Amino acid sequence: MKIAYCSCYQGPELCKRCGIEYKPVSSTLKTQGIARALLAAGHEVTIYSQGSNFGHKIIPAFSEKIEFLEGTLTVKYPKLYSFPRFTPINDLSLRQYIKKELRSIKYDVFVYYNICDNTYLGGYTYLNLFKKQFRILEYEDNIFMKSLVGDRTKCLWLKKLIYKYAVKHTDGLFAVCKGMNDTEPMRYKTLTPGVINDDVVDNVTSEVHSIEKGRPVRLFLAGGGQYYKGTDLLIQSLKYVDYPCELHFFTEPKYFYDVAKKDVDNLPSQHKVVIHDYLPHEELIRILNKEADILMNTTRSFGIAPQSAGFPSKMMEYAALGRPIVSSEIGKLDDEFDSKVTYYEKEDVKSLAQCITDVIENYDEKVRLALELQQIALTKYTIKGTAKRMKDFFEEASECF
Repeated sequence: MKIAYCSCYQGPELCKRCGIEYKPVSSTLKTQGIARALLAAGHEVTIYSQGSNFGHKIIPAFSEKIEFLEGTLTVKYPKLYSFPRFTPINDLSLRQYIKKELRSIKYDVFVYYNICDNTYLGGYTYLNLFKKQFRILEYEDNIFMKSLVGDRTKCLWLKKLIYKYAVKHTDGLFAVCKGMNDTEPMRYKTLTPGVINDDVVDNVTSEVHSIEKGRPVRLFLAGGGQYYKGTDLLIQSLKYVDYPCELHFFTEPKYFYDVAKKDVDNLPSQHKVVIHDYLPHEELIRILNKEADILMNTTRSFGIAPQSAGFPSKMMEYAALGRPIVSSEIGKLDDEFDSKVTYYEKEDVKSLAQCITDVIENYDEKVRLALELQQIALTKYTIKGTAKRMKDFFEEASECF
């Protein structure tokens, strides 16, 4: 089948035209994983992307083709106004571009990533262009999550209207977590909590790791330093951890210090914080595989029901690394997965500290569980494993085509 896939994808050629280094962000990696799985399942995939806001220039419409083992991925961009705060302009530009494309190209399926973006446009605004196609929502973030400081969300009344419209005009769901998969009303659903790509598979080992004696325990958190990532909670928790720890973050310092500067200043002297800039994904995985003792996911609960606010993609990559994981309840997936991870509840820093201490004091057993989880991740959640679920999904929905 021919699939149109709308997502904010930033390919190598786009980055070149914007004059920025190609370092795929999480949304690009997530989309790339799903697209490659769809290719592996035998479909033809074209991504329509709103591009990037960091080029500081106007970029004429163009397309690029990216070769993967599974096939050729086509990415199309409308005329882009690549400037900060121009997201709504690019949303509208993409809508017009797709409308024109559909005069000559016929698709069977339309997949859209997230219901809307931070300007309340995006995904759902393209639905009425695909009235004759089978429409699938790839639900990464919950539209109602309270991700702002103070557990706040904006324009709840508007989000309720958007959600109602989107659900009414959507046929299928690629859900990133069990809560969404269980509660969203679409008839056809499959669970897509993350796709482990070559950067991960080619750079992990199944060696039994141990904490190096005579040096601090190394805790790594991959991802941004924004409030909803819980970086401040992780730093606060170390007040209650007796073992010396070295915290590593990969983020822009501005984001980090806006959230956690006060907590860093009050950190007990036995602990240390190290901030790294964003790295190419493959390099990040190599560092985690070589240096991490414990992998951390402190993503906040967003003030909504557990298992309903997305599943952090880094959790699946963590699982593939075979190292002990400490996570908030947002990182829960299913019984098989959860039994191998150490979880804390709510945003309780003392509970988080207890989990870190538990992993340190029972490290050999936690590593054994982590290596069991690694095998699950590398079997079920690679591109090949996801492609199998895609085949099953479309076979079940075949009556709609």
